[in-house]
Amino acid sequence: MGNKKSLTYLISRFAILELFFVIFMILFSYILLNVLINTGIVYPANYAEMNSDTVKYEFLKEDWNIDKIPFFYEYQLRDNGEIIQNTIDERYNQKISEALQKGKSLNDKIIGSDVFKALKNGNKDLIIKYKICAIPTNPNVYKIIRNFDLVYFPSMFCLWLIGFIYLINNLTRKLKSEIRKISKSNDNIEKLQLEFEREHSDYAEISGVLDSIDSMARSLKASLEKQWNMQMTQKEMIESITHDVRTPITLIKGNIELLKEDQENVLERAEDALNGVERLEFFLKKLNEFSDLMQAPKEVVSREVLDDWIKIVTSICKLKGFSLSILSYDTSNIKLDKNSISIAIQNLVNNAIENSSVGSTIYISFYDDIDDYTIVVRDQGNGFNNDILYDIREKYVSMKMYDNNIHGLGLSIVTKILETNKGQLLLKNYDDQGNGAEVKMVFKK
Repeated sequence: MGNKKSLTYLISRFAILELFFVIFMILFSYILLNVLINTGIVYPANYAEMNSDTVKYEFLKEDWNIDKIPFFYEYQLRDNGEIIQNTIDERYNQKISEALQKGKSLNDKIIGSDVFKALKNGNKDLIIKYKICAIPTNPNVYKIIRNFDLVYFPSMFCLWLIGFIYLINNLTRKLKSEIRKISKSNDNIEKLQLEFEREHSDYAEISGVLDSIDSMARSLKASLEKQWNMQMTQKEMIESITHDVRTPITLIKGNIELLKEDQENVLERAEDALNGVERLEFFLKKLNEFSDLMQAPKEVVSREVLDDWIKIVTSICKLKGFSLSILSYDTSNIKLDKNSISIAIQNLVNNAIENSSVGSTIYISFYDDIDDYTIVVRDQGNGFNNDILYDIREKYVSMKMYDNNIHGLGLSIVTKILETNKGQLLLKNYDDQGNGAEVKMVFKK
């Protein structure tokens, strides 16, 4: 850790490189401009100012003519105040007037200020206009680039900008490379791929984050292993209890049947005992099924899935002597745990049958809406007891109020199943078409 560099070092290094690059570009532009001047490619910025005295000297000669004015001057020639020749734009007329009055006028600009000078020779006036900037020595080039500074300095700026972007890209690429290490580790953790190759960084801050992620991955792995071991232990324990209890149940049932054959006076008690044992066996079977609910795969509610659910409900209704009516049969793209929902539907139908008269109808519906998918089980029984309607989903609460062993494990299992499938259990009584209870399982998409 002591040999690792800080991100501050990386940023500082970039800042120093940029500072040196700026200094280099200033020196480079200065040296290059001097080379251009010394090789005669361009005139210096004060060349037109210095050469104006030569123009004045030539203008005072008797044999002077317009051709003796250098190409980098614009001019206006007057004779007795009348303009004879003019190459200066009319928008500078005010500056020309100032030059005639004061001898010189200036049009200030950031780069390439315009200077107007008035020269007099008897009745003749010559006003010359020039720029204070470097001037190409080639007349043809001057026609294209009148202000060399406007080309030269932006070009130098573009070169600096290219270098600056290059340095920025290097810094960005380095930072992205370090951040990518963090992102890669995070992606592995999100996918629960905890046995990934650990990333390393030369920078203390990134290394600290990677170490934290590595520690989190190890802790998560240990936690998941512990959770898995607990689930396996719980499952094995439940399966063991189911297996161990089944044997004494078999013995009890066999002895009670012998008791029925030998002692008629205890027939009623024996029948009750048999019913209780069968009920215990039934709930042990449910308990064993419930131990496998959490890890089951999910699949879309297809026609085949609906057919399987309906087969279960149909077999239960036929066995118990009830009619089945399917009011709606919608498929859906929602993914549910098919096996656990089968258990939930089985529990709801069993509860409906237990609280309805033999020969009545059990209604079941499958509705697909935009935001949810709903399964409805409806019976023609007496409905839920209003006193316990809101508690009916808790364990050991039931409509069998006259049973000394009150059980509500069925709806409790349904509630647990819905929790693992993002569902909600809704209960109500209805009286629009006779009495009865309605149970809805609503799954959010």
